[in-house]
Amino acid sequence: MPEIKLKHVVSCSSEDTTHKADNLLSSDTYRKWKAARPGEKQTSIILQFDKEEQVHSIDIGNEGSAFIEVLVGHSTSVKDQDFEVLLVTSSFMSPTESRAGNNTNRVRFFGPQQLVKATAQEKWDRVKIVCSQPYSKTIAYGVAFIKFHSPPDNSDTPADTPPKLTKLGQFRVKDDSPLSGSSLQPGSLFLNRDAAAKDGLQVTSYMESVVLLLHLCLFCPLLAASAQKTPEKKPESVAKPKARPKSEENVPFNKIMEGVVFVLSGFQNPFRGELRDKALAMGARYRPDWTPDSTHLICAFANTPKYSQVKAAGGLIVHKEWVLDCHKRKQKISYRRWVRSQVFFKSYEDEEDSGMDTEDELRRSARERETEDDPYGGSTDENTDAEEEVDKPIPELPDFLTGKRFYLYGKFAENQRRLLQRYIVAFNGSVEDYMNEKVQFVITSQGWDDAFEEALLENENLSFVKPSWIFAINDRQKMLPYQPYTVVP
Repeated sequence: MPEIKLKHVVSCSSEDTTHKADNLLSSDTYRKWKAARPGEKQTSIILQFDKEEQVHSIDIGNEGSAFIEVLVGHSTSVKDQDFEVLLVTSSFMSPTESRAGNNTNRVRFFGPQQLVKATAQEKWDRVKIVCSQPYSKTIAYGVAFIKFHSPPDNSDTPADTPPKLTKLGQFRVKDDSPLSGSSLQPGSLFLNRDAAAKDGLQVTSYMESVVLLLHLCLFCPLLAASAQKTPEKKPESVAKPKARPKSEENVPFNKIMEGVVFVLSGFQNPFRGELRDKALAMGARYRPDWTPDSTHLICAFANTPKYSQVKAAGGLIVHKEWVLDCHKRKQKISYRRWVRSQVFFKSYEDEEDSGMDTEDELRRSARERETEDDPYGGSTDENTDAEEEVDKPIPELPDFLTGKRFYLYGKFAENQRRLLQRYIVAFNGSVEDYMNEKVQFVITSQGWDDAFEEALLENENLSFVKPSWIFAINDRQKMLPYQPYTVVP
């Protein structure tokens, strides 16, 4: 497949003094581009093609990035939001590899099957590569090389010339078939990986084709012999196919979310990429950041910066389960059930059980607050006889938790939540009603939750601890380190 020529670098967010962005313009695979400093949250580069081209496949050599995403656009547009996703965020290093600094130069080949179909069918003259490494603060990451290929050009073969046939067992295969190239000769069952990569083949699909062909060679003669012995019988009756539901016929799968322009917030890869793929497959369009044409923010946590931005703009904020349910049921489901409450944080499990909309949740929350025991309750007018006789000053409470903010997550044993609130406030700490950027400690009596990974994307300084930390501080009446009480995966 012809390689698309890179003309020049339009811009880059960061570059090393040695490994500059211009290195990617060279065909030499050892000339890499890296960020200026280790630990950058995200880095990107925009490259210009020589002319508008249709991208058929991409070869990427990694340089320490955990995730790489490729977007495309036109030089006539100068805004980032006009870029379209061509290759969704793809994993190149696991968290373990990132922390240990292993396998930093993995190479991956992305064929037409891995690219976003609707985007790959159009022509573009500008490409944006976005790299991230959230698992290590010591790696200056980037890309070792990247190559783009246009669709194969078959115009050189005369139309009236019949394709040359190669005999393979009892079958004949066209020379222009992927199975008849240099990587597969009659009698050979081994894959030439370099030839397959050069021809733009995917290794898995290539081997599957070889296995299928071998099955045909082995079993077709037996089937043919059996057919000669047993005359074919016409079926007495043919069952009519069942009619599909009208809802599926009326709305094709690739148009379920047509008109939806969504933004993601608080999700970690690879789940972030899977969630985006499912929405794109149903006809939705993706934006990296909130833009005037955006319609939905799919948000993991309330009161994040992006949440506040969309709330102020009057956009719709929904749970991820809206996308997952539409994809699972293959039908269009109203987003109203999955609208996020803008007053308090609510887990998906509770919402699924209740089936309430936002207004029902607010009313129920108000009733719960009215009936719940007041953590600061108790009369202050009741004194014992001894207190009346001896007028002693009230001792000041210790301020072990001054400046610390907490959020209580999940379910707790009976009366445990009330005691935690009492102790935190008594020691001059603060209990937040919902998850926000001020929270430093999440108190939970359950194990590690997938939502914790999403929360760390928004606030990497969060610590997840057990209730026993607060109780131990109260029992010993002194400040204790939280590390022995942390909740880990």
